[in-house]
Amino acid sequence: MISFLRGRAVNTGTDHVVIDVGGIGYKVFVPTTVIGKAADPQQDITLHTYLHVREDAMQLFGFMAESDRGIFELLLQVSGIGPKVALAVLSATTVPALVQAVINEQVNVLTQIPGVGKKMAQRVIVELKDKFAKIDIGGESGLTEFVPGPEDNAGDALQALAALGYNPAEAKKALAKVVAGNKDLALEETVRLALKELGR
Repeated sequence: MISFLRGRAVNTGTDHVVIDVGGIGYKVFVPTTVIGKAADPQQDITLHTYLHVREDAMQLFGFMAESDRGIFELLLQVSGIGPKVALAVLSATTVPALVQAVINEQVNVLTQIPGVGKKMAQRVIVELKDKFAKIDIGGESGLTEFVPGPEDNAGDALQALAALGYNPAEAKKALAKVVAGNKDLALEETVRLALKELGR
């Protein structure tokens, strides 16, 4: 099993990076937060990896922290959750926020995550609550109660920020401030103001 890779990202996609390790390019599927951090081709990055083996393919999934990989592996134990869904969960929130939502049985918070419906959220809580209760998250939180609504364009803005490599949880916080001030902004202006909130 490949435990980790250290090298430079020579290419990035919407859900993966290609890491050059000693002249060999490894395609690694990663959360969107990793894509932003891997954007500098002059800096080496280390990804803690999980090798998913199927009959027709072998896929590598990578994470900046071992704790993220551990949560990913726990999510895979939930009935109905495959690696793509588990990766989407870690793209949409932080580990501390996910752990808190599961421990507190916050179904409404979990269903904010793209691809997670009510039944899946309930399965995650039932199957992982006891395991998550043993995890020390240091009192941090990453999910907000902000949900883009049909009356504004924050949903499209959230997708744009995610494509730029921003953590959706952080992007939601920035968009919540922007939308609270004015819901009639054009999409471009919404993204611009959100980037300002994010310190770019």
